[in-house]
Order: sequence, then C-alpha cells, then structure tokens
Amino acid sequence: MASPRGAWILAAVWAACLVASRVEAFRGGAGTTLSVGDGRRRRVAPWRSAPRSSARAPRMVVEEVLAQKQAYYRSNILPSHPHLVSGRLENGLEYVILPNSSPAGRFEAHLEVFSGSADEQEDQQGMAHLVEHVAYMGSRKRERLFGTGSQTNAYTDFHHTVFYACCPREAPTPDSALNALLLGNRGGASMLPRALDALCEVLDAEFLPQRVEKEREAVLSEMSMVNTIEYRVECQILRALHAENALARRFPIGQEEQIRQWTVSDVVKFHEAHYRPDNALLYVVGDVSPAVVVDAIQQAFGDLPARRPAPAGSVSMKTQSRHFPPILHSWSGGRNDASSDVPSSLETTTLDRAGAPPATAATLVTPDESSLARYLLPLDVGPTPHPQTGVPIRAHVFQHELLQAFSFHMFAKRPVEPVTSLEDHRVYVMRRIALAALQVRLNVMARNEPLFSFVEFNHLDSAREACAVCSLDMTADAGRWEDAVAAAIRETRRMAVYGISASELERFGQALITDSEQLAAMGDQLAHGEQLTHLMETVACEHTFMDPQTAHAATLAAVESVTLDEVNAVAADLCAHVTDLGKPGTPLPSAIVACSPAALSDGTPVVIDNARLLEVASKAATEPIEPEPELVVPKALMSDEDIAGLRDRLRDAPPVATPPAVAAFQEELQAAKDMGVRALRLGNGARVLMRRLPHEAQRGALRIVAAGGRSLETVDPAGEKQGAVALGARTLQEGGAFAPWSREQVELFCVDRLIMVEVTCTEDAIFVDFQFPTPAPRTGGCGGLEAALQLAHKILEPGAFLWEEDALGRARLGLEQQHDSTLKSMEGCAQDSLLAQLLGADRRFLSMSPPPELTLDDVRAAVMNQFDPANVEVILVGDFDLDQADAMARLYLGSVTPADRDAPPCADRDPDAVPTLRKDQVDALAEARGEPVPEPTLNIHVQDSDPRAIAHIAGAAPNRAGLLSDGRSLLDALLGANGDPDSAPARWRHPLFATVALALLQEVINRRLFSVVRERKQLTYDANFHFSDHERLKGGWYLVSVTASPAKAEKALQACREVLGALATTGPPTRDNLESARRVVVNRHLAELISNKYWCEQLTGTTFESMPYKRLCGLRDYAKLADQVTVNDLAAILKFVDTSDAGIHTCIATSGSLDGQDDALSDTPATIDAHSCSHVLPRRR
Repeated sequence: MASPRGAWILAAVWAACLVASRVEAFRGGAGTTLSVGDGRRRRVAPWRSAPRSSARAPRMVVEEVLAQKQAYYRSNILPSHPHLVSGRLENGLEYVILPNSSPAGRFEAHLEVFSGSADEQEDQQGMAHLVEHVAYMGSRKRERLFGTGSQTNAYTDFHHTVFYACCPREAPTPDSALNALLLGNRGGASMLPRALDALCEVLDAEFLPQRVEKEREAVLSEMSMVNTIEYRVECQILRALHAENALARRFPIGQEEQIRQWTVSDVVKFHEAHYRPDNALLYVVGDVSPAVVVDAIQQAFGDLPARRPAPAGSVSMKTQSRHFPPILHSWSGGRNDASSDVPSSLETTTLDRAGAPPATAATLVTPDESSLARYLLPLDVGPTPHPQTGVPIRAHVFQHELLQAFSFHMFAKRPVEPVTSLEDHRVYVMRRIALAALQVRLNVMARNEPLFSFVEFNHLDSAREACAVCSLDMTADAGRWEDAVAAAIRETRRMAVYGISASELERFGQALITDSEQLAAMGDQLAHGEQLTHLMETVACEHTFMDPQTAHAATLAAVESVTLDEVNAVAADLCAHVTDLGKPGTPLPSAIVACSPAALSDGTPVVIDNARLLEVASKAATEPIEPEPELVVPKALMSDEDIAGLRDRLRDAPPVATPPAVAAFQEELQAAKDMGVRALRLGNGARVLMRRLPHEAQRGALRIVAAGGRSLETVDPAGEKQGAVALGARTLQEGGAFAPWSREQVELFCVDRLIMVEVTCTEDAIFVDFQFPTPAPRTGGCGGLEAALQLAHKILEPGAFLWEEDALGRARLGLEQQHDSTLKSMEGCAQDSLLAQLLGADRRFLSMSPPPELTLDDVRAAVMNQFDPANVEVILVGDFDLDQADAMARLYLGSVTPADRDAPPCADRDPDAVPTLRKDQVDALAEARGEPVPEPTLNIHVQDSDPRAIAHIAGAAPNRAGLLSDGRSLLDALLGANGDPDSAPARWRHPLFATVALALLQEVINRRLFSVVRERKQLTYDANFHFSDHERLKGGWYLVSVTASPAKAEKALQACREVLGALATTGPPTRDNLESARRVVVNRHLAELISNKYWCEQLTGTTFESMPYKRLCGLRDYAKLADQVTVNDLAAILKFVDTSDAGIHTCIATSGSLDGQDDALSDTPATIDAHSCSHVLPRRR
C-alpha cells in the first residue's frame, strides 16, 4: 500500500490512522449522550474537565482514581447502529441489513462463507479458491446479472470466501434501459431477488465436470498472474509472522500440483463440508427497505435444507469468533501472557453473533498439550539467539534479485480486544493518538536525509489473521539498511521512553474529533462499499457497530477524558516489543523480517542474514536517546501583514477577465450555470473553477493543473532537460518549507487540518491535489479551504517555496528505485519495452532514471515555468460557501505574480503529437539504418525462479478526447476530407462525443476479450484493453495485456489479436454489447458524481484552449450523449484504432530459468531483447 510522501503532506500519516479509525470507530448510539446498560441517558463522565497535566499525584491516589474512571467507562456499553437489522433463518443462515442512501438506487449483497484457505487439509491447498470459482464464477444465475449495470465477483482469504453482487435497485426496462437508470430505475423489476438467487446458488452449486475443468484452468492462470515479486514478499512475511500456525502454509492461491489432481468428487466433498446455511452470513447494504430485504432473503434462502455441521476440530481462535481462521497464536507478551496460545478470556458459548440466541453459559478454553501438538505445525522459521541475552527471536531474511529496495518489518501479535464499552473506545482512541504522533515523528525523521522511502508504525485488528498486529514497517535504500533500521527503532523507542507532549495530545486528539465529526455530518452518505467493508470487519472482530453520530459522541467523550499519563502508558505498551528487544521477561517481537535485493545496482552484494539483522536491531534498542524539542506550529502560513500585502498587490493587478460574448463562451456559461459551477479568469491569467458539492460533508478538494508536464521535456536546447519536469515534481512532493516555516512546521500545520497533498506528473500536466476538511481546526487558526489556498499560493508564487537539496536527493532516489523496479519486473519491463518500440524510444513517455547532471536549479526552473498563473487551472470542489471560496480564490490565487511571457502559455498552445509508429515503419527505419529488422513479436525474458508470462498488443489510437496524432478530430476523420460538419449527426458535433464513445468502445472490447479469451478459450484469467490517458496531447495508443502460463502465452496473444481483428471486420460491436457497456459506463459516471475527486478530474482542462473538446457542456451532457451513441458509431471509430497486422506491436514476456540454465543463475536481473532473441544479461559487478 503506497502513500504519497512529502514533508508538508500527510497522506502517509493519516491514511493508516484514519482508515483504521473508520474501520473500528462506528461504536455507539445517537446524539451527544450515550446509552448505558439500564437504558437511561447519563452524562458521559465526571472526569471530562479533568486536567491533562502529567504532574505526579501519590501513586495510590492515582491508581484509585484510574480504577474508578475505568470502572465508570466500562459500565457504559456502546449501543449498536439503530438501523442495523439482523436475523437468522430456520436453516441457520444469518443476515445483517444496513439501509444506506449513497449512491441512491443501488445496493450491495455480500455472502460470507466461513471457509477459507486455513480450513484446508494438507492435500486441499487451493481448494477453497477453486470452490469459489466453480460455485459463483461459473454460475448461470450470476450470468443473469450481466448487462444490468451490476458488478459481481468473489474472493478467498485465510478465514472466509466472499461472493458479492453490486446492483441497481431495479432492473433497466427493455425498451429504454438507459432512461430507466437516469430516472431512478422506476418501473423496472426489482434486482434484489435476482442478486440473492445468484448468491444462494453458491450454497447449492452444481459441480458439472466441464464447469470444474473450466474454472480449474482459470485458477491456474490466476496463479501465474498473481505470482509477482510483491506477492512473494508478502508470502515470506506471513510465513515468518505466523510460523506457528497454518497461515504460514495455507495461502489462498494454493499448490499447482494439487489443483491439477483433484477430482470432481474431491471438490464436492469440500463444498458439502463448508458451504452450509449455518456457516454463512449474508450482508445487504444500500438503498433498500429492511422489511423487503428480510422477505427476499426468506424467499431466496429459506428452502435450503439445514445440514449437519462438520465435527468440531481442535481448539482454535475460531472458538472465539467464527469469523476467525481455525488457528492458534503465540502472543508477543506485555499485558498478554507470552506463554498463552489462546486469549485467557476465550469462551466457546458467549459469542454474540447477529441473530444467534444469547449464550446461557461460559466455558473457558483450556487446551491440553496433546491438542496443541495435533494442531500446531512445525516452525518454518527457527529462532535466532539475541546477541547479548541469548533470548530466541524469530528473525528472517529474504533476498531476491527482483527486489529493488530494502524492507524491514518488526511485528507483535496480540489478541483482538472487542470494543463494546466506552472504556474500550477510550483505549482505542488513546492508541490512535499515540500512533498518529509517532507516525509524524517517523516522517520528520525520514526526511532528514534520503534514507527511507516509507516508514510506518501501526496497530490494526486483522480478522483474516485472528489477531491484532502491531508493526514497525519501512522501505529504504538497500545500501544503507543498517542506518535505516537503527533510525526507525531509535525513534520508536523515543516515543516509548519519553511519550508524547501535551501539545501533541491536543493536536492529534482534536484531529480525531474533526474526522469523526465529518463522518457524523456525512451520516449515511458514505458509499455502500465503504460502509460494508467497515461493517464486515467490525462484526468479525466483535466490536460494536455504531451510527456515525454516536461514534462521534463516543470519540468526543474519549478524547476529552484521557490524560497525558494514560496516553503515554498506551504508547509504551504499543512499542514494548521494540523498546526492550531481547530483554528476558519482556515482550518479544513475534517476528522480525527483512526483504532485500541480493546486490545493489552497481553489483555490490548486500550483506545480511538473520544474525546480522538481529544484531543491528538489538544494538539500536540499547543506544542512548534524548527527547526531541517541540516545534512551534503556525496557525496560518501567512500573517495578517502578508495578507494585507496581497490585497495591496491586487489593487494594482488587472481586473478579472470577462468572457467574450460569442456563442461558444455563452454555451459554456450556461453549462456552468446548469451544473452549479462558477468560473473565473483572474487578472494574472489564472483560471478558477468552483463547485459546491455537499455529499462529502465538511470535506473539500483543490486541484492545481499546470499544462505541459513531461511533454515539455526534450533534447532541444530550447526545451526543458530530459527528466527535469518529472524529477522537479517529485522534489516538490518531497519538500515543503515555506519561509519562515520549516518543513516540519508546515507538516504539522497540515496535520492540524488533516490536509493531504499529492503531486503527480504526467505527459499532459503537473497536478497538485489537496484534500482537506473545510471547517477550521479545533486547535484554532484558518480553516481547511483557506489553508489549502495559502499552500497553493506559496507553491505558485515564485521564490516562496524553498527548493532543497535533500528533497532533490530523496526524489532522485525514489525515481531511480521506481525505474529499476520497472525494469526488473516482468510486467513493467514488457510494457516499457513495447512502448519504446511503439513511440520511437521517446523517453518522455517511458520509465526514467533521472540523469545525474540535473541540478536543483534545473528542476526548479522546469516546474516553475509551468506554474505561471496564465498556464494554470485551479479547481475547487466541496462542502463550502461559494461566495467565501470566490473571495479567497481571488485573494490567494489572483495575487500570484505572473510570468513575463512573449508567447501564449502551454495551456493555450497547439499541443504536441504523441509520436506513435506503425510496426512496418519501425521495420523500415531499421532497414534504413542498416540494423536488423525486429522480429514480428518482441520477446523479453526476466530471469526468475518461477515461470510466468504476459503478452501485450499496442497500436496507435486517438487520445481520450478523440484527437488523432495528425491533429484531426474524430469528427474530421469520420467525415473525411470533403465532409461538411454541418451535415454530421448532432451527437458527432458534440465536444464530448469522442470521449464518451471511446469509453463505451473500451468497455465493449474488454467484455469481448473476457468472453472469448477467458470464457470460451480458457487461455487466461485476465485480459484487459485500455486507451492511454492523454487528453491534451494529440493522439495516443491502446494497450492489451493478457496474463497466461508460458505454454499458453502465444495462444493467448493470438486470441487477443483475433478479437481485435474481428471487431474491426467480421464481428463488429452489437447492440447488446453497446447496451451492456452503456449501463456500466453511465452507472459508474452517475455513482462518481458525488465525489469531490471525480469532479476535479472531470473539470480538469475545461478552460484550456489546448483542449478544445473538453468543455463544461460535455460534462453536463455525459449521460445523455452516452444514450445517443450507436453501434455504427463504434464501428466507424474502430477504423482509427490501428489493429492491422502491419500496424500493431506485440510482445511476450516470460520469467523463469532458461532451458538448460543452471539454477544458480535464478537471481539474474531482468533482461530485454529488442530483436526477439532471448538471452540473459550477466550480473553487474
């Protein structure tokens, strides 16, 4: 999971903390008070006004007060969401229903079967996954959902298999499918029975031999697809972390040799043992009536016979919660007894499952040694003695040449502690405060020098692993792994020893309140999928699932009641496995894992083994540490005097431009009015678009778009140096100081406001995206919208942003690692090599390692040249007052100093063309240079221990707006040289016609590939077609990607070529193809219209003259236009998507050992052959 980084942005800080808080936070009743056990309403706590001072009181007094406080809060039981409905059918099937209004007219149904890979026997590895495929992916009833605007799929994990259907509430009517969707689906038949029938068939599936064989091939193809180096790293980590139980050996993908051997009878037996109504739980979340859903569930599932449960197995975590896998753990220690393999409070008959009768007795689990011996598996990873104390610690090192960076993981496993009382919630809140404070410190530490690319400390409940995992994780430069490990451990120990400060407690406590307040304001406007994910994880961990308003009340009560001493005690407990590493009698890490390349890019070996890893970590755990001084956090980035200066500057600035009274501009003004968009052209040339969108309550988004991007990089001396724009954008991301504030101060300013910023650079533009809460922080100072605009001003204003050498170093390291990873990856290497052939090796469109001669001045100039206000578009969308946003935008954006320019900015210039070459042109150029002509298919081999393959097809295509590389629009191309635009159909003349038609065409092609290559020919698990993302540059390309086994790669490639060829000739798109694509595309568009981010993306470029076909009227008419596109339109457009044999470029990439090669070379780096003669490059030394 990657997060954007930077000194003044905190996506990495709060992404984990707030996601975790939202997953666990729905706990409570309603309003500002909490229901308690006797049903009466009481004030939350008499300690609310207690001071947070860390001044010491007598120990006995402190302990007595603390005990009283904990007893009081423990007696306040958190009530469940008032609209949550649960029940149980006579056959044992349980269900949970949650009405939710966003998006309107849709629902999601998820059937969770409590059978995953951890339930498999030794000879069944992969069986749960195969049963998933046969039971649902091959279901005829599931196929009845196709073409209705529904999405269906399934997934298998350690602890469960989940089947889902995301559907419109009513089916589209046959005579006007799209209108039915757009008008709220009135008049169509209910989709709920159809979705539930498809899910019900999972429990009563037919295992026909041909169905089993078809899905067996799909599973084997998926196995090849997922076996990336990232997947293998995850497997290594899990094998070490869970070496004492089945999770170390029961990865859901399974074992190929076993999957090939099973008979139909074997598969049926597994299904009969686990797929029972009493072993499943159905979730329905969406715009539904619970009473109607209950009746539909009874109708669909009620006739399923109850089946006798399987014999009870050995005692395991599944005894605590049937949502957990049937495993045992050895806990890290601390408050949990390190010698206990099950929680001391584990009970077999007191599980509070939805709809289950209350337990009548409590029986403690006390496993004997024989039962543990039967269950536990021998350790894969033996312990390594601590270098000083000799205490055994599980340390594990994994090295592989396909790895680029070093990663380090230090784990502690602890029991999941259900959050059911206010005291439980207080502990949870204290953890989140401590974790947030530590994460900020780690981020600040990581940016002192180019050492880390990611570092995080977190504590998360994991139902799939039946435990809570506390972990210190990082990735770093492999050449300095010892320094990185030591620095991360030292900073974690500093938190444990010295704790957080009073100001940190205030800052991060208030940030949690702000986040919960936003969730409360959104109410049931969270998307169905997000609500369902939270609900499933909360139920699985046996937390109380609350409505957002009560969750906010609980968080407010918790934050206001905690003291500094309490939070620091929690912080010390969280870090205990790091702080006292190896000391006898103290908590031990459950595992310490390092993953590293075998050698650096220059061939220098990376020297590391289990003992060396533990030695470095142990030394860091004993080094002396001192508390860090606190920083002053600004309330605003600009003082009153600064703002007054901006106002003075505006008095002398040119007035806001008035749009000309021509028809095109008047049409845009009307479209803006229709959609509630306010458009400005400020005196300095900056273009501003604003829209109030209340769906994400108290949230806003701001996007800066600077036209140009990497397309302005060129070898031409008049242009930017090659790589300068990409490296400059990454340097901007890594930096963050604005005089007089340091990076750290700006970072904390953003933390206080929960502002997240991401800088990206494409061939079209540089983007700076802000997400923020709109209200002012509870700690005081300017609100989120004004803070984001102040940041935008500082970024755009020449000389305001401090470009720093250390930020450049981190940016360079990050891009180098990214480039090397691409070339070592089979997928990345294949795509980059194929595009190099298609694009004539134009490096602007390919992966890049920054040239060493690029200086800080080079990258600063490359970026700031594009940040001229006249070249910039700023988009503001969110829950804010438009008039206030208007005034602040004029102040902070209108006062940015314009550049001296003799020529129009890139935003208004005729854009460059994407330099696509046909395959026959590439051959002709090679002949002209006297070089060997490339073979028809580019072959690439990546040396690896595991055989895999991927195939690609690429060719020239219009860009997303329909512009061809020769500058013609699709309208011009469709009409021909002598065509009259006025005689063309009205839909063709619409500026968004090409965009919508290409989106529909992409969906049609993907469906055809799936139907032919996967379903009919069974050559792959996944085949994908997509157009390149350019909207400004002329022309683009398409790319087909298909994964397969090495033996089937050639056949899969040929099948994809046949599909593309048939679409353009003998098998053009059909009306059914188009109708299905229409529903998918329009449903996706309508669902996204409640998202701030989506509106920012859709508004991007609508004011640029270089993007004439992206206009506000197009966004307004998107759904209407999609209804007008015909199959003849798609067939005509296909003529300008080059799928001819002479035009396309093809590639097959494989991994594994070459025939006859010694296994000792299995770690040789990735290799590429541009002329289809596979070979292996020697390792660099």
